[in-house]
Amino acid sequence: MTRDELEAFRAAYQKSAKKSKKAKNKKGELINEQSDWVWFDRDTIQKLLEMTDPEKGGIKIYFGQYDQKNVEMLPEDMRKKHDFVGRVSLALMACNKTETEFEDIYSRSNETQDASKMMLMSSGNGDSPVNAGSVCPPICVP
Repeated sequence: MTRDELEAFRAAYQKSAKKSKKAKNKKGELINEQSDWVWFDRDTIQKLLEMTDPEKGGIKIYFGQYDQKNVEMLPEDMRKKHDFVGRVSLALMACNKTETEFEDIYSRSNETQDASKMMLMSSGNGDSPVNAGSVCPPICVP
């Protein structure tokens, strides 16, 4: 993807999906603009890749949204985690490509959890899936 293609991709998102059905923040007010980007540190991405096959492995990216119920999954050290309510975010999943599917890889700590709630699982130690990247807004500066 070229820089121009990335900008066109982002512009299309900002014009439509970013401003689609309005979500509500922690106060019940409509959010006028959705998330612009999510940042994950290199160590987190590397740990996920290490869980995958060297030739057929990769990272699957799931889209999700925080609400009043699932915002509690964020780590305690996240600044003002209730500012995330109504925001779209991403969950990264270690994944291997097989002949018939893209197979999600759950770490041991997540094996007993319900697969339908995978985007709600948080991680800080290389678990898969990983949530809690820096979502802008509200975190747009380090």
